[in-house]
Amino acid sequence: MFQRTKISVCALMALGAIASAPAAAQEVQRVEVTGSAIKRIAAETALPVQIITREQIDRTGATSTVDLVQRLGAVQGGTAESDSVGGSTLGFSGVSIHGVGETRTLVLLNGHRLSQFGGQTLTGFASAVDLNAIPLAAIERVEVLTDGASALYGSDAIAGVVNFITKRDSTVGDISVGVSNPKGGAKEKRFSISKGFGSLSQDGFNVLLAYSHDERTALKATQRDFAKTGNLLFSKDGKSYRLQNYSASSIPANVVNDRGELVNPYLMTTGSCPDSSFRVTSTYEDGGESYTDDFCGFDFVSTLEIYPERKRDAFMGSGTFAVGEHTIMADLLFSKTNQVSKIAPVPGGISIKAGTDLHNTYLLPLGITGDTTAYYRIADLGSRTNDDTAKFYDLSLSARGPLMGWDYEAGISTSKSKAEGTISGYPGALAVTALRKSGKLNPFVLPGQQTADGLAALSAANYQGYFDGGSAELTTLNARASRELFPMGGGKAGLAVGFSASKEKFQSKPSLFAQGLLSDPVAGTLCDPVNDPGACDQRFGDAAAAVPYSANRTSQGLFTELEFPFSKSFSVTTAARLDKYSDFGSAATGKTSFRFQPSREVLLRGSIGTGFHAPSVPQVKASPQSYGVTEDKYDCTPELAAIAASLGAECRPGLQQYDVIAGGNAKLKAEKSLQGTLGLRLEPAASLSMGADIWWVRIRDAFGQLDEKTLFGSPAKYSSAWSKQYDLSASKTYLALNQGNLNLGKEYYTGIDFDVEGRFDTGLGKLRSRVLATYMLKASTQDPVDLTYTDTVHYYRDGEVTFRWRGNWSNAIRMGDWEHTLTMNFRSGYHDETNTVEVLDSTGAVTGTEDISLKIKPYYSFDWQTRWDATKAISLTAGILNVFDKAPPLVLSAGGGQPAGYDDRYYDPRGRTWYVNFGYKF
Repeated sequence: MFQRTKISVCALMALGAIASAPAAAQEVQRVEVTGSAIKRIAAETALPVQIITREQIDRTGATSTVDLVQRLGAVQGGTAESDSVGGSTLGFSGVSIHGVGETRTLVLLNGHRLSQFGGQTLTGFASAVDLNAIPLAAIERVEVLTDGASALYGSDAIAGVVNFITKRDSTVGDISVGVSNPKGGAKEKRFSISKGFGSLSQDGFNVLLAYSHDERTALKATQRDFAKTGNLLFSKDGKSYRLQNYSASSIPANVVNDRGELVNPYLMTTGSCPDSSFRVTSTYEDGGESYTDDFCGFDFVSTLEIYPERKRDAFMGSGTFAVGEHTIMADLLFSKTNQVSKIAPVPGGISIKAGTDLHNTYLLPLGITGDTTAYYRIADLGSRTNDDTAKFYDLSLSARGPLMGWDYEAGISTSKSKAEGTISGYPGALAVTALRKSGKLNPFVLPGQQTADGLAALSAANYQGYFDGGSAELTTLNARASRELFPMGGGKAGLAVGFSASKEKFQSKPSLFAQGLLSDPVAGTLCDPVNDPGACDQRFGDAAAAVPYSANRTSQGLFTELEFPFSKSFSVTTAARLDKYSDFGSAATGKTSFRFQPSREVLLRGSIGTGFHAPSVPQVKASPQSYGVTEDKYDCTPELAAIAASLGAECRPGLQQYDVIAGGNAKLKAEKSLQGTLGLRLEPAASLSMGADIWWVRIRDAFGQLDEKTLFGSPAKYSSAWSKQYDLSASKTYLALNQGNLNLGKEYYTGIDFDVEGRFDTGLGKLRSRVLATYMLKASTQDPVDLTYTDTVHYYRDGEVTFRWRGNWSNAIRMGDWEHTLTMNFRSGYHDETNTVEVLDSTGAVTGTEDISLKIKPYYSFDWQTRWDATKAISLTAGILNVFDKAPPLVLSAGGGQPAGYDDRYYDPRGRTWYVNFGYKF
């Protein structure tokens, strides 16, 4: 039966993450109810913790830690692998509890902290743990604390904690081989092996070694009907509509005519646009005069690989040694992830001077007499390819045992994340200009129609190699001790005290090409940026010149916790913590929780506490620099043109993306939070358990950047958000967006986590059923200027949506040597953002425009799995993910990466996926 530990389970679970939580995990195991797989009230803590066992992990069909985490009902808003398609993620994937943020969700491995991602950016993106670094094959269980716990864990735990517990103290050998097979691409194959040596209880030691490898092919947009083009045709309420997602840089090139309109010489000559593009027309007025852009928009969506190619390798070794009454543990993890993502050929502007051969041949006959810019896409270089490699290692040493009447746990760990991004398909801007001047590059011909000299010259100008990356390191020292104090009505009061110290290092490592310090990127020839800056080349179509920097940080923390068992049914736990950082100051946090169990069948629990989230090292110390381009394309409104003119710049013609500038902010303050939970659990029968926990989080001084759509919608209102950037290839100074790090307004999040678990004997076999779901009530962000709030629950706003409902219902029935599992995954629908779309008649002709907002339907998918235990040593598992091949719903306001027609952040494009796993134990 259940036995209380010396300090409440709540305290042990929480404190274990501060100092070598393998010990905490051991304590948690003591409170299970013997003989029952159902989560029992007696084993519940004062804090809401969801535990996913190895058995439950296997039933999901997940093939990676990233896949597993994205299936959890309490998880929303983390970075997915598909975000690398057109985004500079360097392969990062994260987890966000309740949509509060992946940088506010603390990720632990066996209870200790891990280094943040080496490829994190200066705006705070990816300043979290990369889930690709944690091998799924080595995980024994996952513990998800869905309540903020900064008073015990320190920074980053505002949203909650995800603690991955790996296998330990086992002598079993395990070999697993598997394949997954969606239609078309994204095919996977995997292999893992683990073996333990020695019994801790009998031999005084145990060593466990594990290795895993997996790889996946790419999935092309053209292999999915819902993703194959940016020219979206759809109907609503009996009417036909069109929304075009395109790039103004096409092939053959678009140009600006003498009136400032964007036109296409190929279209003007032939009357149609070539393959991989479609005709785009837009009429507008300026100064009382009417203008019409009529050009070919490049269908970049059709060229994408919407799910990237990937390879991963991981090795983990764990050692546990008994020394008298003490236990010493050592863990080593090394992992390497390689991800390759491909997008459309590189676009950019090329200056075309009046009187040149190109101008006289292609433009002058069309009435374009002055200097102009050709917006071109160099298709003959092939796709832009990002080949990203992330390496991660973690070493931890810890000990626990009794000492002078105290139970102690102490540990030291060091981890490092290193990200490297190599590229191909990118020439230098000056190199392209030189090719145009030499006559070897003609932007007005179709793909494959360059001369042999031109193709050879383009190939020679194609930069292929390392471009950008970085490294992050974290070293931590933790110790804590606990003991019983005086007797109370429900047992003895407990005390825990402890401290932590850490050192962080971060270094950005842009290449000389990324820094703009080469005159010839391919040859590696240096330039002189001081005396001859015009000779320094940058990527074609990209004004960004990265600034390398490195920075360190140290921090120390002290905490204490007290448990008061006032009676057998009621206890209160309080905790307090003080943290001090070397670069931005101190933070004090506290937490109080209670547990009330008036009967065996009923448990009431709750908590209230404060929290904080420290800014990342780059967010504070990064040098100001170019930071890519806007996510969306924007027209030059008269208001925007006036701002550009005031800065000595000009708008980009037509509908285009704009350069972004960002940097660190030494005045950035830590985010502060206030959060609480109140939960009720019921166990009406030994075979049934259910519960609900309502939670809320308030955050002030939230980190962020002003939203680009807000800025472009009211440019004069945010006059300080604008700058300018010189484009080498176009020889023009364009308006740029300044999105530096700021402490913005407040944020509020509220929701309810539900779970129901049961086990029943059906006569055919034993059925296990489990529901895990989250119902979101609020996800509001405050505008820092007018102080109004925007709520994203059930509505797509400011680039994201929060789903009202999200969860899954799993049913597994055991029938002798066979087990069958059916899982329903669900997320509610929402209202899409209002978009201006074209209205079509029955012939497909455009009759006007209309502002509409689609109502996105709820999305359900079903997974099936059958497992056959042929012998005690051999098992075979076969399953189908997304049994009915449910396609993602049409979404017009898709964000994240470059895919269009669906939102790749929320919906998996792989569709129906068959998989088989073979396991052998020895």
